[in-house]
Amino acid sequence: MKTAVLPPLFATLHLRPAGWRFGLRLWLPLFLLWLLLLTVLILALPLLLVACLIFGVDVWRSARAVNAILAALSGTHVEVAHGDTHVLIHVH
Repeated sequence: MKTAVLPPLFATLHLRPAGWRFGLRLWLPLFLLWLLLLTVLILALPLLLVACLIFGVDVWRSARAVNAILAALSGTHVEVAHGDTHVLIHVH
């Protein structure tokens, strides 16, 4: 079994509001979100390292766990329907 290493890079959002004949399909580039979060993470890294030392948390183990959670998001498929309104989100 091969495990994913990268977080998802794209998401598809399909909206069909009530009364609309056709839906609206949007491609969302999640890699731009990851770039923004990476800069925030780099700025917060010293505080996170100090917190890990204070609470006795293994830094590398927690980093691998966060990476595994983000990589597991790939393939997520969410469908919500309420009356004639439909929302579909698919993470690639």
